[in-house]
Amino acid sequence: MRTSSNTLQLPFFFAMTLLGACGGGSGSNAGDNSAQRNLQIVMDSAPAAVTDLRYAHFSFSAADASGYECAIDGADFSPCESPMFDPALSVGNHTFRVRASSAWEETGETLVFSWTVSDVLIDGHDDLVATNVSPSPVDPQGWRGIFRINCDFAHSSYDDPIVFPGQPGAAHLHRFYGNTLVDAHTTMTSLYTQGESSCQGNLLNLSSYWMPALLAPVYHQITGERLLDDQGEPAWQVVAAVVGNDDVAHEVFYYSAGVDDLDSIQPIPPGLRMIAGDPGTGPGEAQDTAIARWHCQTWESDDATNPLFSASIPQCEEPDRVRLDLFFPSCWDGENLDSADHRSHMAYPVNEDGPEGSHCPDSHPVPVVRVSYHLAFGVKPEFTHPLERTSAGWRLASDMYEVSDLQPGGLSLHGDWFNAWHPTIMEALLDNCIKQALDCHDGNLANGLRLSGTRPGTQTEPAVINGGMGH
Repeated sequence: MRTSSNTLQLPFFFAMTLLGACGGGSGSNAGDNSAQRNLQIVMDSAPAAVTDLRYAHFSFSAADASGYECAIDGADFSPCESPMFDPALSVGNHTFRVRASSAWEETGETLVFSWTVSDVLIDGHDDLVATNVSPSPVDPQGWRGIFRINCDFAHSSYDDPIVFPGQPGAAHLHRFYGNTLVDAHTTMTSLYTQGESSCQGNLLNLSSYWMPALLAPVYHQITGERLLDDQGEPAWQVVAAVVGNDDVAHEVFYYSAGVDDLDSIQPIPPGLRMIAGDPGTGPGEAQDTAIARWHCQTWESDDATNPLFSASIPQCEEPDRVRLDLFFPSCWDGENLDSADHRSHMAYPVNEDGPEGSHCPDSHPVPVVRVSYHLAFGVKPEFTHPLERTSAGWRLASDMYEVSDLQPGGLSLHGDWFNAWHPTIMEALLDNCIKQALDCHDGNLANGLRLSGTRPGTQTEPAVINGGMGH
């Protein structure tokens, strides 16, 4: 677990303000001083007195307690458990109160802890770097407002903490970016409190981004013979995206406006998780290329001037690059951070002629910052047939159909996203870049600061099993 001066680990009783006993209770134990002493709270961990973290993570205990009630700031007490996590605090002063209750309906003393959340944009942070680069306005025919970051590859696994939480190895092969410790057991709490990030901003951007691995057939580079794996099946190899190298600087994750009314857009709430694209898409079907699409870099595809896109992986020739774009829904129901199908709490904007233009539907009335993935894959000799020298035969680990010249791979293009941005930075990229209709590259926050650079994760690469579908 990552620790810093922002968190206090308290192995012994932590001296705090203890209020008098609340609601003395009734029954044979009412007024029993020994019972009161047994319900005295011990705080095991708490935020530092001054912290730049905008979440609260407390752990506490009391002998003989049957339950706890907590309250932050002026809120009423409500049932809680240890550890207690609140992901959405404002900059400023805060107070946490906790009390225990017993099986005999006794309520113990209330423990009160106060602390202050500082403003990283004013007080500074190791992952913010001064810059004299000022972002330019967006192209009038392009994006409405955009913030771009680069990420290095973190690791790969057969896990999916959104679709298969708590089930290691249950998913097809995914490649992860962002938080370095994401696995099948990742929760909102662990995402914020554990690991670092392979993306620009490091601890200010602990979000997790993942997609099915892109696979290429393995050929003998002299004879062109299709090689087999240890199980006697056609062998596949992972095609890595061009990411992480600041000299190449392919910014792979964008945050932008999905609706025309920029002032209406809200920050993405902490802990929101969502999926874009349909992993079940197969032959005879095609996803909307406004959501999930492929193209060759040499096509110079552009929504405004050259909307040349494919629902499947095109045959791009060496030394071209295969590129993908994946756009997440940006209209939220305003209540749920997830849903049973991981989709129903989100929707895509409605595009209409007239004064409203692109706007959110009534069912999902809250426009939030739009997330999108933009990755490039080099068409190199090690990934191509020695005679054809193209991306023919490439597929995704999620493609559940036979890939051929007549039926290219990539129809199941999709991705997952789990939010753990520092709220102050999420607010800044929205207010300074998107709402101002600027094109902010390289994590530039348009306020004289930019996010720190990328760093590699473990870069673990498990074997490609069963064509990427796993066991």
